[in-house]
Amino acid sequence: MSQIDRNSGILHAQETFTADQRRQYQEKFLSEVVAHAYSAGTPLRASMESRGLAPDSIRTIEDLKKLPITKKKDLSEAQKAQPPFGGFLTVPISDLARIHQSPGPIYDPVGKVNDYWRWKTALYSVGFRSGDIVINTFAYHLTPAGHMFEEGMTELGAVVIPTGVGNTEAQADILKSLGVTGYIGTPSFLMAILKKAEDMGVISNVNLQVAFLAAEMLPESMRKRFFDDYGIIGRQAYGTADVGCVSYECPQLSGMHIHHDVIVEIVDPETGAVLPEGSVGEVVVTCNNRIYPLVRFGTGDLSCVTTDECACGRKAPRLTRILGRADQVTKVKGMFVHPSQVQRVIDTFPEIVRGRLLVERLQDQDLMTLEVEMKEELAPSLKTSIENSIKETLKLKGAVRKLPTDTLKEGFRIIEDIRKWD
Repeated sequence: MSQIDRNSGILHAQETFTADQRRQYQEKFLSEVVAHAYSAGTPLRASMESRGLAPDSIRTIEDLKKLPITKKKDLSEAQKAQPPFGGFLTVPISDLARIHQSPGPIYDPVGKVNDYWRWKTALYSVGFRSGDIVINTFAYHLTPAGHMFEEGMTELGAVVIPTGVGNTEAQADILKSLGVTGYIGTPSFLMAILKKAEDMGVISNVNLQVAFLAAEMLPESMRKRFFDDYGIIGRQAYGTADVGCVSYECPQLSGMHIHHDVIVEIVDPETGAVLPEGSVGEVVVTCNNRIYPLVRFGTGDLSCVTTDECACGRKAPRLTRILGRADQVTKVKGMFVHPSQVQRVIDTFPEIVRGRLLVERLQDQDLMTLEVEMKEELAPSLKTSIENSIKETLKLKGAVRKLPTDTLKEGFRIIEDIRKWD
């Protein structure tokens, strides 16, 4: 495929709505989603009744402040108390297309509707076009990422190769052999594939033109390397396994436009108070989804919103960038790592007095090291057992390092993330 224009065009008219048009559109689906969730008897109904609210109490975006924020841990607890979906699902399970599981553990339902996760708009905005041949390097088992991006690509008219994670040599060979023009995955894995293609001497036969980069921070220095060294347009978007696409970049790279079917509030992580434009706070989303209506879902991610005009022609507000987490949950190699998981590893071994997970970044790769204070020496066999437990519990490889006694002072963070994203 020859080089095509990946920097112009807008897929949906809703992306160019004025502020008033966007508000009217969103408040219409908001009232419908709330009324549907209420009538279906989801947990939202009990929350509303306890506050003396009826469906007609929620008509405007400002009215959302009357409702509680649902955190990821609330979903997990609700699903344990009322399996499998905590009462949030409004259709019979037999009406679903698939069921995924994300860390928590949390079951994620997928309805039988086109582009259920709303990624088509984002994928077009970041530069994909009908006819692209795309490798999707996200996992296809249990977690939803592989399937959700494939759905959006299929809707867009692209050809998807479900390569999944790992095996960089095979990935590089596929790039060469099939004339792949697009990539979906993490920035660090794309860099690993490109370096492998160089080692194999096939980089000159690679025709990658555009990359959708997600699940990790994208340093601007790495974005520049992709373009300067390999001619690849690298853009990012933001979403979660619970709610799908939230926002996405355009060619201007001036932030991520919020999807028209998503209402975003920025709130104080401690008080839940809605913050004014430009303030940094937790991203709270309400989606146009009647199958699994999550109203005021707290993502745990920190960002801020700007309504400054964008030269691309899209008029939606933009998230500037994801600035970190409101809690100690950390994303490593595209996977969430919870403090409770780290503590579970530590508690498994009575020889460990205390410990923390150190997350670093070296040569474009995330590294995890469980730093531990021990009651005894760290024997090689014990070190291997702990590393195996890390892999089994966190689903990621990690090393173990013994610290001198009393290194970890009172109040230390169980996950210490010292990565830099320059």
